[in-house]
Amino acid sequence: IPKIYEAYFSNHKNKKGESVMMRHLKTDDKTIETFLGIVPKDVLGGDVGNNEIKGVFLPDNITDVSISPDTIKIFYLLNIGDNVVGTILNLLDNKKIQVFDSAFTEWLSFWPNNNMITLTTKPSWSVPGHMYTINPSTKSFNRILSNVNGLTTLASPDGKSVLYGDNNLSLSIYHVSTKISDVLGIRTLPEKCVWSKGNDSIYCAVPTFVTSGQYPDTWYQGEVSFSDQIWKINAKDGNATMLLDPSTTPGGEEIDGIKLALDANGKYLFFVNKKDSFLWKLDLQ
Repeated sequence: IPKIYEAYFSNHKNKKGESVMMRHLKTDDKTIETFLGIVPKDVLGGDVGNNEIKGVFLPDNITDVSISPDTIKIFYLLNIGDNVVGTILNLLDNKKIQVFDSAFTEWLSFWPNNNMITLTTKPSWSVPGHMYTINPSTKSFNRILSNVNGLTTLASPDGKSVLYGDNNLSLSIYHVSTKISDVLGIRTLPEKCVWSKGNDSIYCAVPTFVTSGQYPDTWYQGEVSFSDQIWKINAKDGNATMLLDPSTTPGGEEIDGIKLALDANGKYLFFVNKKDSFLWKLDLQ
């Protein structure tokens, strides 16, 4: 299936990874199509031509999607009229519940734990950004961070801390209970990072050099590409350790890392090179 821009794997009837949501553009290159299907069984020696993915299409032009940590629910944003509506779809029973609506339509969502969905205004270097949380059960809506130009965020799995960046790519950790921020002294974007399951470490793809520019806009637009090192940051004291410089390894390659993810046991770090969309794995042990 060509030109899949986003793919999210989830559970289907408690079977891990058997459901997949794929997002792509229709042939008009404008309409966003979101397909939710069941991954066919891979039978050794079976008919490779019988790998049809059966499923259903969600509404056209869903603007943003997040998967719950247990991967059995999907939160998505859809513009209806002049407003945006946030809906949770339960993959086990296909029931939908609306939990959010707003006259402001430019949001990025993230689902760090079962009791919290974060919504951050889409960033631009000269625009003050804001971050809110939704409780999926009570539908309560609370402001966490505000008035940070170029704000991008990544909440910890327990929801007690928020890694955030500004238009200078300066990283900080915001502690929700005390409302205090700790500057980390590292320049990158939260979407080039991932929290450990224990909430105590952060792995980031960190540019070796950052040119002057209007961030994060110039990086989003592809005007700037980074050559990253992989760093591990202690979320408690801010100490950072470089784990890998891909450009100095044998057959070295420049990597602009995105979509960082850890396996369930924290043994491997996965990431995609934004330069060519290739998938990489780093053994952490």
